[in-house]
Amino acid sequence: MTKSLATAVSAIALLATASVASAATSSGTLTVTGTVESSISLTVESAGGTTSGTGTAAATSALGNISKYGSAPTGFTLARGASDWTLSSTVGVKVDKANLTSTDYTLTAQLGSAPASGVAWKLNGSTLSDSAATTLTSTGTYGSTGSYSWDIVVADSAAAAAIDNAIAFTATSN
Repeated sequence: MTKSLATAVSAIALLATASVASAATSSGTLTVTGTVESSISLTVESAGGTTSGTGTAAATSALGNISKYGSAPTGFTLARGASDWTLSSTVGVKVDKANLTSTDYTLTAQLGSAPASGVAWKLNGSTLSDSAATTLTSTGTYGSTGSYSWDIVVADSAAAAAIDNAIAFTATSN
């Protein structure tokens, strides 16, 4: 009986060894490299006119037909002067940051093209141009929406034509 038990144990051990001996294995390694970069994000949160795309970096404000003696577009006020008229509103710009030690940022604005003759575009009282950026703030607070006064001044001598333009905002971490 001990001989048959020994034979059975030997057979089981042989089968187990055969099973282990026939198992194939392989291994590999994935090496991952990368560098976290600091970043900031600018979004237009609000603007006068019929505005679409708020909360993104590419908002659009439609003023419709505007005139000195007409009604102000949605979100604007209209002031009539002796030789010009001004549409006034605000623009809300938000800058967020990630992986950045900067405590504030500088925000500038510049027109995308030369303004129509007799039309001046202003932010925070400064006249914008297409040739140089205007600083709106040098101490912007991350994560909050800064509100900037926006004026479009139209001379009575300006031609009755489209005044379309774009305001390019640029935020730079300090």
